[in-house]
Amino acid sequence: MKRVICLMLLAAFLSFQGCAAAALMYMGHEMSQARTAAAEKAERSADLRTYATYRVDMEKVNLDREKAGLKPSPIMSQEEWIGAQTAGRPAVAPQVISGQ
Repeated sequence: MKRVICLMLLAAFLSFQGCAAAALMYMGHEMSQARTAAAEKAERSADLRTYATYRVDMEKVNLDREKAGLKPSPIMSQEEWIGAQTAGRPAVAPQVISGQ
């Protein structure tokens, strides 16, 4: 009888170890996914701030160009701007027109 109980306890313990290992692996995977999602969100947020700065700067340039009687420079959409950034092309640096 003691042997049967010991075998049952051993089987239960071994089963629990498998579940615990699976649970730990699942928790590790979920934590990794959460970190990745947080990093991507932070990167998108940084892109949005940078695009907003680019857009404001370009609007200032276009206002100066308009005052000088020149055609406005095109302003990239956010999608175009992000595409240019991911393709490794630098953002168009706005140039303030003075005296033209």
